[in-house]
Amino acid sequence: MKIVYISGNSMFLCSDGKISELPCERAEKYTDTVNEINKNKEWKHSGAGAMFREDTDSYVDASRFVRINGVSASDEGFIYSAVLGEMGAIYRKSADSPKAPEGHIYTGMNKDIGDIDYKNGKIAAILDGHLAVFDERGDYNELTDGHSAEDTPFWSLTDSRIFCSTKGRALEGGNIYSASSILAVDEDAGSIDTLFAEEGNDLLSPKNDADGNYYFIRQPYKMAKSEKEPVWKSILLFPLRLVKALFGFVNAFSVLFGGEPLRKSQRKGDVKSRTKSPREQYFEERLREAEKNERENAAAGDKNPGIFPRSRVLVRISPDETETVLCKGVLDYTLCNEGVICSNGKELLLIGKDGNEKVIAKAEMAEKLSVINEKAVS
Repeated sequence: MKIVYISGNSMFLCSDGKISELPCERAEKYTDTVNEINKNKEWKHSGAGAMFREDTDSYVDASRFVRINGVSASDEGFIYSAVLGEMGAIYRKSADSPKAPEGHIYTGMNKDIGDIDYKNGKIAAILDGHLAVFDERGDYNELTDGHSAEDTPFWSLTDSRIFCSTKGRALEGGNIYSASSILAVDEDAGSIDTLFAEEGNDLLSPKNDADGNYYFIRQPYKMAKSEKEPVWKSILLFPLRLVKALFGFVNAFSVLFGGEPLRKSQRKGDVKSRTKSPREQYFEERLREAEKNERENAAAGDKNPGIFPRSRVLVRISPDETETVLCKGVLDYTLCNEGVICSNGKELLLIGKDGNEKVIAKAEMAEKLSVINEKAVS
């Protein structure tokens, strides 16, 4: 069995339990080209002249502007979607010969290509936050629009519909979204129907199998905070924030040059930790959260405890509407002939049709899973 997936903005192949990273030709070429251009222009931002112009912008690695967003098995190998700077793209790649030249399907300036799914020469893709269908020449038809955001498209295995998750966006107040529900979109019939929706829960990554079962991930819905802070709140909190900033500066000065903090209860290392970047603080918080989830999952008796909360579950709905929770603490999943393959953030697990669970391979933060070289499932 071969499974292609994304982890940490790179593509990987799991072949019979062995993990190998797949080179991304287009991303590497884009990064090398942009870095070379930046290097050739470096003289403009250095030296006395640049200091005089106050034109001393620091060098930024172009790889920071590359995102690999989706992978999907296709008739020959697999396809992947990416954003390279300001360009969205879809390419074709061989899993058997990963260093072979990649095939081009689509590139578009100022286009954001998200997750994708392939079936019979058509590609369901998230284009600028909405569902679209591409053919293998790169032509496309947009199927959804408006104040919503779609994600995780999947071609039905029993008919011509496309399943995806969707969430409504508030017209005011910043990026505030509703809970995610599941749509069934039929391009031929021109219909869009809500397949599943639950108050208080996000329903994500919908799929179905040839037996008529539906699958999706359920997690508690948490309303995202608005990015915009009310003006009145900023005005009221300004004096307090100013005092805290001044005290923090004086306290750091005292530690650096006097060796003692102003607050005796504060450890000397605290000042250093407070100087960490928001990015560093974010990843440290996520690491602590992951460790906490793993301890709780192990204490709850999970055979293979992962790093995601047990409230994030993989659900199967049978044709008679019977619900079964297949896995708790799941990051992502895909279907295969033997059952369901799940990622728990640490490993790839196979949940067989008999309900038994076994570890396929160690795979950190594996998502966007797709099984290749299997005709019965996507």
